[in-house]
Amino acid sequence: MDNRFVFLVEDKFNYNLDSDDLTIVTGTVHGTVHKDDEVFVLDQSGRSFLTKVRLLENGDEHPDSCTDSATALVLEISPSELDKYSVVTSIRTWESEDINSAVENPYLAGMLYGKDFKDDSLFFSKFVFALAHSRLLAPVVLSKRPEDNGNGTATLTEHTQISFPTLANPAFPGKATLAVYTDWPELNKWPDAPKDENGTVQTIILKFPDIVHLTAEPGINGCVINAFGPTSFFMPTSMIDMITSLEGYKREFGDSPKTDN
Repeated sequence: MDNRFVFLVEDKFNYNLDSDDLTIVTGTVHGTVHKDDEVFVLDQSGRSFLTKVRLLENGDEHPDSCTDSATALVLEISPSELDKYSVVTSIRTWESEDINSAVENPYLAGMLYGKDFKDDSLFFSKFVFALAHSRLLAPVVLSKRPEDNGNGTATLTEHTQISFPTLANPAFPGKATLAVYTDWPELNKWPDAPKDENGTVQTIILKFPDIVHLTAEPGINGCVINAFGPTSFFMPTSMIDMITSLEGYKREFGDSPKTDN
């Protein structure tokens, strides 16, 4: 499937009261979805269901496709298998051990479109969970070129220094903001992304605890996700500290550094 789309499930209903094998979900598609597409349904637990779009519904119309607009999808899945604020997408979730495929965060990418629901405690808890369990791309500048291992990986040579390019945030004069991205299409929207002598953007994959430690450095205030895209999300240090202070986070990841940034 070449087209990329994400769709945050804002609500769900039984499509047929006499059967529970179809569910109608409402929301806005970002990208293009087609009737009969095979799609993934992702939720907070990390589960990924493969299902099919039986119909698209816009009022009384049933178009063959829908692009960047509010719509309803009829999915071949039982309502009991699908939670509110799940994400329907054409994008396969990236597996950390798969070095031959690009990093993808379709669940977080879909959740980033849910800013209208930020005051909903259910949405907020799922969004925080998505943040804490994401693996994000961060551009880096290396003092030495890494050695190519020939299998899609590279090894940093001894004494290589790594620096992370940052962005200015007018709301915090004198502070820099770490820039991270859900996927390569979002990273490629940064027109001034630093490149090496071959014109390549070097990146590193960061887990959320890595971001916590990097943003604890003096002079850094938080991070921005997808800085140049439609869902740019600034996460100040105060929000990072709030997340890392949650008991559930500490049980899973341990204590984290805090600063007065």
